[in-house]
Amino acid sequence: MISIDLGQEDLAKYPFLDEAGDYIKARDLSLVDISQPDFNRVIRRARQRVLQAIRSREVSGEMDTPEIEILSFPIALILVKAANLDHLISRYSHAEAIRVEKFLEDEREDLIVEIFRNILKINVILVTSKISFSKHNYKISIIDYLRRATRFHELQWKLINRTVDDGNVYLKSNELIRLIRQEIESKIQDKLKEMVVPQLPQSFIKTIQELSILSPPPPKLTGKVNISPDKYPPCVKAALDLLKKGENLPHYGRFLLTTYLVNIGESVDEIMSLYSRSPDFNERITKYQVEHIAGLKGGRVKYTCPSCRTLITHGFCFKTKECNKIRNPLQFGVKTNLKSNKKRK
Repeated sequence: MISIDLGQEDLAKYPFLDEAGDYIKARDLSLVDISQPDFNRVIRRARQRVLQAIRSREVSGEMDTPEIEILSFPIALILVKAANLDHLISRYSHAEAIRVEKFLEDEREDLIVEIFRNILKINVILVTSKISFSKHNYKISIIDYLRRATRFHELQWKLINRTVDDGNVYLKSNELIRLIRQEIESKIQDKLKEMVVPQLPQSFIKTIQELSILSPPPPKLTGKVNISPDKYPPCVKAALDLLKKGENLPHYGRFLLTTYLVNIGESVDEIMSLYSRSPDFNERITKYQVEHIAGLKGGRVKYTCPSCRTLITHGFCFKTKECNKIRNPLQFGVKTNLKSNKKRK
């Protein structure tokens, strides 16, 4: 439980907190009560939350009243769970996490620290000194940082580009909040997966059916190129060789390998089986990362394979004469495959 006093507006912004659940329990409301005309605004807001997640991948932070915002969150969860669509659960969790992230950007520091410590189990420490001529608001342990920063592909998140002192990584407010967005998303998603849908009033059924129809299915990995492993570009072969040896593959090697395999049509399960050989393999995290890159999680954007120039920058280029003048590893696979097909003809 959080050790600072929270008002209704705080609970409205962060309805996944235990205190928000306690607030609802204190009202002693049943679903039958909420289905009555007096609570139409709550039902409308719950429906709106889910529709916003479906249509714009982000739940609005605008509030009618704090109470409606608090009550509408668990109702929205029930609507999503009752629809029984895994892709809707993922999309809704992501959209609510984006909403929370935006609130945290302007949040008071003491509440941020409490949320991270008590809900996300991350020991965040407020700092007041200036480090490296730049004001940093927080610090977390290197271990906590690395567990989360490996999900990002921009150079700014590499540990070598961070301010580190005495086993801690220093972060500005926006960096800390961006770093743990997935933690919030996972918490909401877990709440949905664990939820047992109660007996629902008839008035809920039509809304659930509507949301099910409006929720688009996730993109499918189609159009497999059928490139055999011996025709992979040298950088991809190098990544696979490291995994086969049971060695840890560098972060950018993982990003290259996953995006390449995703874009030639390999399935999530096929890619997961490769990473299972890695010494630091974590099934839950790896699955999320692969699905995120494939466009099946998070923002639903399928990542493309990094360019050869980018691979050179990150020290993961193993160019051979067969690479010729390609600009992207995917060109190597397609060109090599086409040449092989012509020879067979």
